[in-house]
Amino acid sequence: MIYADIRKKRKEYSISQTKLAEASGYSKATISAWELGKSIPSNYELSRLNEALSSIIKDIEDCIFDVRKKRITHYKVEKRDLPSPIRSADDYKERLSLRAVKETPYSKSLSDLYHKAQKQKDSNAPKAIALFSGCGGLSLGFAAEGFNLVGHVEIEESANRIYDDNFSGSRLLGTDICKISDGDLREWISEYGSIDVLVGGPPCQGFSLAGKRDPEDIRNQLYKYYVHIVSVLQPKAFVMENVRLLTSMKNSDGRLFIDCILESFSKAGYHVIRREINACDYGVPQSRERVILIGIRNDIKKEFEFPVGEYTNDNQVNMLFSPKKRLSFRDATGDLQPLESGESSSDPLHWSIVHPEHVIKWLKDVPEGCSAHENKDPAMRPPSGFNTTYKRIMWDEPCSTISTNFSMISGCRNVHPTSTRSLTIREAARAQSFPDEFVFSGKWGEIRKAIGNAVPPILAAAIARSILDQLFVD
Repeated sequence: MIYADIRKKRKEYSISQTKLAEASGYSKATISAWELGKSIPSNYELSRLNEALSSIIKDIEDCIFDVRKKRITHYKVEKRDLPSPIRSADDYKERLSLRAVKETPYSKSLSDLYHKAQKQKDSNAPKAIALFSGCGGLSLGFAAEGFNLVGHVEIEESANRIYDDNFSGSRLLGTDICKISDGDLREWISEYGSIDVLVGGPPCQGFSLAGKRDPEDIRNQLYKYYVHIVSVLQPKAFVMENVRLLTSMKNSDGRLFIDCILESFSKAGYHVIRREINACDYGVPQSRERVILIGIRNDIKKEFEFPVGEYTNDNQVNMLFSPKKRLSFRDATGDLQPLESGESSSDPLHWSIVHPEHVIKWLKDVPEGCSAHENKDPAMRPPSGFNTTYKRIMWDEPCSTISTNFSMISGCRNVHPTSTRSLTIREAARAQSFPDEFVFSGKWGEIRKAIGNAVPPILAAAIARSILDQLFVD
C-alpha cells in the first residue's frame, strides 16, 4: 500500500483531511505533510490510516451521507427507509414469521442444527464454557452436538444480548477476561463441578491483514488469560480459533506468537494439535482460512485425530473418504428474494442498503468474479483501490471470507454475483452457516459485527463432534 492510494480514495469520497485526522488520531498537519511528500508514513501508520478511512467510507455507504459540505447532508436519492432495528428476540421472531419461506437442503440442515442445539441436555452431558463467546457461533455448534454450554465470557454488550437470546441456559460469567480472578474461577468450579471443555477465539483483528498487526496490540496478548483459565479449570480439552495469519506474526521479541501460545499451553499440561484449515472443506459455503488449536490434557491417553474436512473441489480426489462438493453461495442463498440497491423483502435480515448512483454505474455490467477496476472504459473504473475491491463473488463457488464490513460495496469481494449491491445481513449469516431461526437483535451495525466476527457453527459442530466421539464416548 502507498499513501497515494489513500489520498485518491479520500478525494474520491470527498473526505477532508480534517475528517480523516479526526478518525485516525493523526493531526491534520501530519496528513498534509504526507500528501505534500514532506515526510513518509511508516507501514504501521499507513495501515492505521487505511483502517480509519475504510471506517469513514463504510459510514458514508451505510448511512448515505455527503461529507463534501461542512455540515453532513444526505444524498438526494430515492430510497426506502432502512428497516427499524430489531428490538428483541420476540420482535425478531415476529418479523421472521411474516416472511415467505422456501426451504432448501442447506437451510433445512441449518434449521436442524439449531433445533438440536436447543434440546434440553442430559444431566451427564459434557459441560462447556465459551470464552470470547461473541454471539455464539462456536457455542451453537457445540450445543448441537450435545455439549451443555453452562457459561460464557464476552466483553461486547451487543454480542451478549444476541448470545442470551439463543442460549438461555448459559450464564454470563464475566465481560472483561482480564478481570476474571482466581476467586471467580474457584466459584465456577464450586457451581458447575468439573468443566469438560473450554472453547473460544481471542479477537483476531490484531493478527489479521485487515488490522495493524502491531505486536504490542493488547488483543494479541489476550491468549495469556485464556491459558491461565485453562490451567486453573483443567478441562479435558480446549478449542482455540483464530485467523491463519496468526501463524506468521512475531511478537516484540521476534518470536512467533504461535510458538509462544503452544509453549504456554504445554506448560499448563496440554498436548496441542494444530491445524490450518479452510471452513469450506467442512461444509461452510465460504472460503474462511483459520488456524485451530485443540488441546488435550496430558493425563488423557487417548490418541486424538483432528477432524478431516469432507468437502472438496471436483478436481480433487482423496481416497481416504468419498468427497462431497463444496457448497456454494448459490446453495446458501439462492432461495432468497432477488434484490437491488435499496430494496427489501419479507425476511427481516434480507434487505439492501442504498449505494451511490456512480458506484452502481461502475458495477452494473461487471460479470461474476470480476471487479469494476477491470472495466474497459477507464471512466467506469473506480479511481483507486485494487482488483479485489468493487468485485462480484461467484454464484457457484464458496463466497470469500465474511468480515464485519460485508455491507461495504467497496470492500473486498462484497458485491452480489448478479444484483448490483453489497451482501445483505441474511446472505452473510447464511454464508457463515447461521440458521434463520438464530435470533439477531440490536442495531444493524451490531448485528453485522457479530456475524463477521463469529466462528461458523457448521465448522464448530464438526470439531465438537470429533471431540465428543473421541474423548467422551466409550
